[in-house]
Amino acid sequence: MNLIKDAAKKVLRIHSQSSVSPLNNIIHLGFYPNGYHIPDNFFDSNSICYCVGAGTNISFDIELVTKFGSKVFIFDPMPYAVEHFNELVNKTKANESLTIMGCELPYTYKITSKELETIRFIETGVWNEKKLVKFFVPSRDNYAGHSITNLQNTDEYIEARVDTIVNLMKELNHKKIDLLKIEIEGSEYTVIDDIVKSKPDIKMILVEFDEFHHRNGKNMSTLKRIRESSEKLCNAGYKLAHSTEYYKRTFIRNDIFNTLKKNS
Repeated sequence: MNLIKDAAKKVLRIHSQSSVSPLNNIIHLGFYPNGYHIPDNFFDSNSICYCVGAGTNISFDIELVTKFGSKVFIFDPMPYAVEHFNELVNKTKANESLTIMGCELPYTYKITSKELETIRFIETGVWNEKKLVKFFVPSRDNYAGHSITNLQNTDEYIEARVDTIVNLMKELNHKKIDLLKIEIEGSEYTVIDDIVKSKPDIKMILVEFDEFHHRNGKNMSTLKRIRESSEKLCNAGYKLAHSTEYYKRTFIRNDIFNTLKKNS
């Protein structure tokens, strides 16, 4: 039965591996399964990385610093995200470690105070305009993931500021971004549409399509939305270089992809 389902998904181009153009030298960064797959031969200390959506797991963001020395900017207006980052800063200064729990195993951050000082945490969300918006409370207890699109269909909310990628780049005086991570509880579709429209200079885009985990997300309509949003990025000049079975995806701009392919 699974083979039949996989075959049908491939025909409809909604299979997690549909349209993937694989690269060599791809590594996983961050606490599995919360991290992402990126090229091992692209980032360095000059790389500018925007990590949108922190919650209470910033293992990927941290390892961009500890492995490559990249310049990391974390964006998340949620109080628990700010608290989590501050707890890591304070514990590290006190020569203590911070351990978080994942699906199966614990993960302990390994970073120095000096490295942490290079990270900038910005208490702003990302959307397709600058405004104050409602972030709806998740239905699951202890789940760090408020949602503008109300993924878990709740009534309670808190309000927070959001802005566009283009505006944030202007404010931070960045003409280009080497990496943009988008992990924003259903808002990824809107942000991707805004990126395609505004065309900022972004070399690599990492996306978690969070709807797959909510609203009976494994249904056909969700998979079609994921496919359509992915195709928008591909039509805008990106290659889908990696995808997990739960639709965490790595898109690399064509010129960068071709260079990495040639040098692999």
